[in-house]
Amino acid sequence: MMNDILGVHYILDFYDCNDEYLISISKIKDVMTKAGKIGNFNVVKSCFHQFKPYGVSGVLVLKESHFTIHTWPEHQYAAIDIFLCDISINIEKVVEYLCNTFSTTNYTIKKINRGQF
Repeated sequence: MMNDILGVHYILDFYDCNDEYLISISKIKDVMTKAGKIGNFNVVKSCFHQFKPYGVSGVLVLKESHFTIHTWPEHQYAAIDIFLCDISINIEKVVEYLCNTFSTTNYTIKKINRGQF
């Protein structure tokens, strides 16, 4: 019987984003911090990297698991993963905030149950 899960993994692809945000490590830090507050994520550690000539990767290790963003400003694209072991967290408000911030309505979400027993 497969009723219990250990977590939910959301894979988000954001297209047609405002590249002003995707190119800046400081803006990605700010976006991820605000999104984490909206989602009530408990941040354990963070790490960010600025690629040359452009692009940013950001990782928030969470008490609940992790939140990552990888950007390709030249394609106006952001790849976002949110893996939550606390399945009661509602990410709808987080996704709404990310859409508004990145100025896009062109995105997909895949929801994967992890550790299903």
